[in-house]
Amino acid sequence: MIQIDLGSPVPLYDQIKAGLRGLVAKGLLKPGDEAPSIRVLATRLKVNPNTVARSYRELTLEGFFDARRGEGNVISAAALKRAKGGLEDLKQGVAEAARMARRGGVAWPDIEAAVDRVRKEEP
Repeated sequence: MIQIDLGSPVPLYDQIKAGLRGLVAKGLLKPGDEAPSIRVLATRLKVNPNTVARSYRELTLEGFFDARRGEGNVISAAALKRAKGGLEDLKQGVAEAARMARRGGVAWPDIEAAVDRVRKEEP
């Protein structure tokens, strides 16, 4: 399920959006599946329902959800493509950060240690 970090500088609604994108990228949610209701997700994450509602509104505007009356928020066909594209963007960003670190004189073991530190911080 979605993990949020209350101590993170990333707003909760952005963490929720990223979590839902991650569930689609991993295949745990598929196009046509209904997302958890705002109330259910807010209860599970122990956040204000307005925070989840904001995430859902933004995802709908981005085309991630097909909002259908009486059916809730349904994962759109375009969501999978967007989620996988986000993963590619992430890979490119990490690669570029490593290249910049190397150009700045950071040794590979130090770069790997930084990545391992982040990995260990993950809940």
